[in-house]
Amino acid sequence: MRTKLAEIELLLARIERLAAELHVDPDGHVRRSAVELRAAFETRAAVEPLVWRVRESIEMLQRTNEDGTRREFRQRAHAVGYLEDVMRAELVPMLRQVGFDV
Repeated sequence: MRTKLAEIELLLARIERLAAELHVDPDGHVRRSAVELRAAFETRAAVEPLVWRVRESIEMLQRTNEDGTRREFRQRAHAVGYLEDVMRAELVPMLRQVGFDV
């Protein structure tokens, strides 16, 4: 169990870094959400609502990309997609393995 929790901690740090590197998130919403998620995990607080918040933040950016309203969003859509893939394919399954309802 400790190994899984350590892996999740590393993955959360990676997600936080990826979110911080998003230049398409001018308000820093995804970054702040990722920071709050990692802090909740470290303090053993409820992470489920924060996982939802990060995913919702990412989806918001993706919708903006699809709208094509801002050139910089379209140009960097792959970074947002990659972050969403990491959340969906790596973080969520790992959290479920240790008992979180995400």
